[in-house]
Amino acid sequence: MLFAENETTIDSSVVAFPCETAMAFVKTIEVLSELLTHSIRLRDLYKYARWQTSDLQLHRLYLLFDSHYLEQIRLVDMLIDRVRMLGGARYVFAGNFLQGTHFSSALRGRVSLVRLLRDLLDAHELVLSVARPHRLIEEGTDRAWTRDFGVGQVVLTNDLQGSTIAEHLAARERTERLKGARASVGSADV
Repeated sequence: MLFAENETTIDSSVVAFPCETAMAFVKTIEVLSELLTHSIRLRDLYKYARWQTSDLQLHRLYLLFDSHYLEQIRLVDMLIDRVRMLGGARYVFAGNFLQGTHFSSALRGRVSLVRLLRDLLDAHELVLSVARPHRLIEEGTDRAWTRDFGVGQVVLTNDLQGSTIAEHLAARERTERLKGARASVGSADV
């Protein structure tokens, strides 16, 4: 290994990493790239959710979606920086940012709030399934990517946001069941 004269930086252009370390970097970059793709989709879902809850009756949910949207933007930026820092700039494509916007059908009308919350919860669960180390991994495979700072940030943020969305979904489903029960009791009385 070659060190700079002040021994505070390493010249990475002339340093050779052991094969295991290089493979760990590649696996970490692959996982971070997959998380980036899913986080971009989740960011877009929150943007859509903000549009769907822009009226005054749902202002509290709008503020929640807005704060989650801003956190997802920060996560996307962090993931891009982390992938580039690990030398995976070739994995970050502009197409990841542009492909698959799901807004064309949504602009035709409002979506059920329960459906919107379920979509957000499913997206959070997808991100967490990629990020958490309990994924199916062959024995003997290095799981260094599970200790990466970027993966940890994604898990923390999505776990918190997912639990918040799950609470709102449960409350909304309870409210709709009560409305349905009241409507059926009201129609039976007539």
